[in-house]
Amino acid sequence: MRRWAIVCMVALAACAQATVEDSVVRIVNQFNRFSWYTPWDSGSTGSGSGTGFVISKNRIMTNAHVVSDAAMLLVYFHNDPTPYPAHVAAIGHDCDLAILELNDPTRSERIPALEFDGLPPLRSQVVTYGYPAGGRRLSSTAGVVSRIEVQDYVHTGVNSHLTVQTDAAINPGNSGGPVIQNGKVVGVAFQGNQQLENMGFFIPVTVANHFLTDLEDGQYDGFPEFGAYIATLDSPAARRYAGMAEGETGVRVENFLRGCGAETVLLRDDIITSINGFPVANDATVDWNGMRLAISVVVDQFQKGEALPLGIIRNGEKMAVEATLNHFNPLPSKGNLYDRKPNYYVYAGLVFTPLNGETVKTYSNSWFTDAPQELVHEMYYRHIEEHDYLDAPQVMIIRRLDHEVNVEEALYTYRLIDTINGKKVRSLAEVVEAIETNSADQHVIRFQHGNRVMMLDRKQADAAHADILEKYAIPKDRNL
Repeated sequence: MRRWAIVCMVALAACAQATVEDSVVRIVNQFNRFSWYTPWDSGSTGSGSGTGFVISKNRIMTNAHVVSDAAMLLVYFHNDPTPYPAHVAAIGHDCDLAILELNDPTRSERIPALEFDGLPPLRSQVVTYGYPAGGRRLSSTAGVVSRIEVQDYVHTGVNSHLTVQTDAAINPGNSGGPVIQNGKVVGVAFQGNQQLENMGFFIPVTVANHFLTDLEDGQYDGFPEFGAYIATLDSPAARRYAGMAEGETGVRVENFLRGCGAETVLLRDDIITSINGFPVANDATVDWNGMRLAISVVVDQFQKGEALPLGIIRNGEKMAVEATLNHFNPLPSKGNLYDRKPNYYVYAGLVFTPLNGETVKTYSNSWFTDAPQELVHEMYYRHIEEHDYLDAPQVMIIRRLDHEVNVEEALYTYRLIDTINGKKVRSLAEVVEAIETNSADQHVIRFQHGNRVMMLDRKQADAAHADILEKYAIPKDRNL
């Protein structure tokens, strides 16, 4: 009898495994990544592969980074060599998740959908499925859940959400594959860490469910941004200065991200003592499902437009307020950008571009230390000092295409422009307007720092413009 039970268990496990394997797909992305240094070019092409899994009829979940910048997407099912063209139906770069649909849904209709479960317990075993290292055969590896915490998501470089660490192998090609426990999905494999051996990370179902719930209205709005800079209050002296009584815990509000929910109900120096009913510890953590995690994990349970309850202390008085988490995204240009053509304007060999995370990275691989520090300050610090400057547009000259009309002029690349021909410019459209409406003898470009000025002879520049575009094989002088 016992032997029969064991045989049945093995058969059931094999059946469950077959179901999982049938639902896992290999994704090939023929991509085209545009150059922000040569923004008129078609970009660099290449091929990459990753993994996905069927979650419902003709819906395949994967990572955003697996399908970003796609020119063509092909899906391969288990033990089926036929490529099936697909397209991105929805993508969330902030959480590194995406949904694919086959162009012809017939093939996916007979594929079983995998079900989602909850957050896996610490020290429990999980199995990752995928196609690592570009392999064509499905691979599965077992591992143990070793850590659950909020970490940076490398895809955008500016977003942080809950992650789960495991010693199950997660290598390039595994990205987007399901992490399985008891036959159900508990996460999506998405990144590793070169500094850690035999460690990988997956996106938990709490993040995946948020992504799917967001999509129910047919549009992806993204994770809400609470938008408060907070200071921990581990120091007893800091708590006494804040006017907190013995035993009270919380964090102090230092500043705000412009346009976010926190600034509508909070003031600087408020003490946040609870968030959605969770007591806030002095180290800016909450006890969430038995784990001590950063308070942002609570914010991530809310959709944009929902009200987040807060308990605060203001000038010694306890209060309850609600912060509406609106749809404003304060950080889009700070991080890595995907699925978009670069914006630029070329005039007389000067290449004007917006200041963003992609253009500043063209300076060097060590741009944060090598690039002009006013750019770094503008990108990451100025909004703290000047509240209304967060993501305010800025323009710079990223390069000069040498020509006799411009080569003898002082070159100020990677410097922020203040005025052109006496007009303030903060966008490419304003650059175009300032240049094309100028009737003076010269174009005068003034920069924001160092009393730097460039001059061009207007008539000579106008005459040379078409010649420069032809010599440097620029098909169009702008993409605004």
